[in-house]
Amino acid sequence: MRLQQKNIMQTLLIIVAVLLTGIILSSVFFRIDLTSDKRYTINDVSKKTIQQLDDIVYVRVYMDGEMPVEFKKLRQSIKETLDELRIYGHQNLQYDFINPASGNESEREAFFTELISKGIEPFTIQINDDEGGATQRNIFPAAIITYRGKEKSINFFKYNDRLLPEENINLAYQNIEFELISTIKLLSRKDFPNIAFIEGHGELDAYETRDLEKELSQFYNIGRIMLDGRVGILDEYKTAIVAKPQKAWSEDDKLVIDQYIMNGGNVAWFIDEVNVHEDSLANGDFTYAVPNMHNLDDLLFRYGARINADLIQDLQCAYIPVNIATVGSQPNFQPEQWLYHPLLFPNYNNIITKGTNLVKSQYAGTLDFVGSSKSNVRKTPLLQTSDKVKITKTPAIISLSQINDKITDIYFNQSFKTVAAVFEGNFESGFKNRILSKYNNGNPFDFTAESKHVKMFIASDGDIIRNDIVRRANRIEILPLGYDRYMKRTFGNKDFVRNIILYLTGDSELLEIRSHDISLRLLDKEMLVLNRNRIILINTLIPPLIIIIFGIIFTAVRKRINAQKKLNNKRIL
Repeated sequence: MRLQQKNIMQTLLIIVAVLLTGIILSSVFFRIDLTSDKRYTINDVSKKTIQQLDDIVYVRVYMDGEMPVEFKKLRQSIKETLDELRIYGHQNLQYDFINPASGNESEREAFFTELISKGIEPFTIQINDDEGGATQRNIFPAAIITYRGKEKSINFFKYNDRLLPEENINLAYQNIEFELISTIKLLSRKDFPNIAFIEGHGELDAYETRDLEKELSQFYNIGRIMLDGRVGILDEYKTAIVAKPQKAWSEDDKLVIDQYIMNGGNVAWFIDEVNVHEDSLANGDFTYAVPNMHNLDDLLFRYGARINADLIQDLQCAYIPVNIATVGSQPNFQPEQWLYHPLLFPNYNNIITKGTNLVKSQYAGTLDFVGSSKSNVRKTPLLQTSDKVKITKTPAIISLSQINDKITDIYFNQSFKTVAAVFEGNFESGFKNRILSKYNNGNPFDFTAESKHVKMFIASDGDIIRNDIVRRANRIEILPLGYDRYMKRTFGNKDFVRNIILYLTGDSELLEIRSHDISLRLLDKEMLVLNRNRIILINTLIPPLIIIIFGIIFTAVRKRINAQKKLNNKRIL
């Protein structure tokens, strides 16, 4: 009887302990991520962004219905991330998964067109049927985020040719949190910093930067500014963009931007050191490459950069259409590699470019770092060429006949040339020790000889920031930045430039989310092929064998315990 009472008391104590533990844990919030790469750990920036929401953010993810296993896993990872974020955002974060392929054929086509018009990029997959045939299907690994009447599309999967399929999927996993949080943060921001596109020196016009301006205008106030030698005119702008100037800068305008930098302004320079009129190639067989007299070399040199008057030919390059028909016959345009359009490799060790796709450039030159190693300016390469590069000095003649030239390692013997870099630190004014009374239209101003800690980006190609334009009879069509209409694919230009602007304007905390690495554990495919039968045998026989052995041991132990109980009962009697 006492033993029975003791068992009842122990049971009651266990129940009470469990209830108390549940009550305590329900009032204390914590989560434990036991994965080695912390793939389920939400960044502090993400938590803060979600917790500060004061209205509903609605996420529509277009990944539902039939799709390959890899994309089902990506879908699950997106859902898990949204669930994790919802813990911190509660009802202010809501989401839905939508099947874009539902409905009849005409409804699907209309829906696909609408998604593409909103910046969502389809990914084409091939599905094999039971009869040996194959069909192609578009899937949309993307989402549209809506907040207070504003919406923004994001693409989770951005295919990179030089990565394995598994690495592309893994890159998509790594970028899920960044894509979601950066978009939510920028959509929900209350203050909009000012960004200036500089005009007046033959820079790219509003049509040629339209796609980038459309992207940035959701998060920043965009202005196009003529300097006119007025010191201080840029003071209200957080960042200034100099996009491919074709005319000489006056000393007055150089002083304006110099003093803007000295007083804490950040600048993104996209500079062509060489002018190439590609339209001449379409009308003839050759064109000239001549130096671009923009008159900025001395200023950039003082800041620590030298853009060389040369052209890069890279075996990692884009294609252009070339008419291969004989004279007098019907035109026959075929895509051919054009070595003067390098596809640049981002620096994956930097938070600005980590996870960014290849960046397309046109007639890019090389960029050198100059100045003392003891300088207070840190210089970090962001875009580089491949390891098979030929450098052409200018002036030079560029001819379409070069497509037929034999490519040998003897000529393509240079590698990893820098095309773009970020500079940060304390810069010295390019006008130090110069007479200043004739500048600023003769008006006095406070001259600053050394800058505060500022950031600067310099690229030796202005076309990185330029979107293509298709001029039709009654309208102008703006193509997405980075889209190659001949290769029918989108490169990483828009993401790259957006990240640069985020970094320069002080939104770099968003980029820190990208520093999170998810380990990619690939199977050894060669080993799998060689040991296929052994692996199948092990996986088929070992599990049931373990169960049988466990069952035998469990039965034997149970019989022994029962026998011991019977023996004890006989002794008591």
